[in-house]
Amino acid sequence: MSGTTVQIDAWLSSYRRSQYISIYDRMKDKHSSAMSILFQDHEKSADKHYKELEKEYATAFNWEHTDPGEVIEMIKDKVYEFYESEVLMEHNFHLSFLANMYQIFEQQLRSFIYGELNHKLSNVRTAKLEKFGTNMNEIKEAYLLLGYDLEKNLNWDTIYVLADISNAFKHGDGRSAKRLFKKHPEMFKLDLYNNERIMDREFTTNFEVVFEIDKINFNKYADALIGFWTEFPEHLTGTHTFK
Repeated sequence: MSGTTVQIDAWLSSYRRSQYISIYDRMKDKHSSAMSILFQDHEKSADKHYKELEKEYATAFNWEHTDPGEVIEMIKDKVYEFYESEVLMEHNFHLSFLANMYQIFEQQLRSFIYGELNHKLSNVRTAKLEKFGTNMNEIKEAYLLLGYDLEKNLNWDTIYVLADISNAFKHGDGRSAKRLFKKHPEMFKLDLYNNERIMDREFTTNFEVVFEIDKINFNKYADALIGFWTEFPEHLTGTHTFK
């Protein structure tokens, strides 16, 4: 078939479009309900923990031989650790949910184009799925075969930021984090004493709070993914020449 040019097509059914979109609507709901239940008020949770420890320690010591001041300091230390842990858990939950959401989107892109290029009536075949579209650049190239530039989608810039958030959270300081900091420095938590990024002094992004999560709105990125699939064409077509 060398030198033969064939037409290739892809169709996004209304059912599949609805499936792709609905997951993000559900994730918005779950994120909102989980955050409100698990992380209502850190100060209030810490106060509750303080009272629980007071009650527990009231019968835990021989008070004839115990300095009450030392016990109070012990309780304060434990409550501070509890508070810091709660803040970290909120940080990790929020960013993990975002990273998972981006991963779902990337796999939607990959599986859709692979299926459209490799169904039994298609005129072309690609590499096996495990070797197909192993990074976003390869996925973009696959869509370009069908005449669609993913970056032209009106929601792509926001999705690109989401990708950088996801990668920076998973991998720490690197190309994604540097690019994200250049565009959105407000997303990074700073040391109050020297105004330096916490990320720059830590070797982990999930055992320390390194992002200002109140500056990273979950619904903004979920809505961008919904907008992407809402805008995505029903029909794509292109040509491929066998070499």
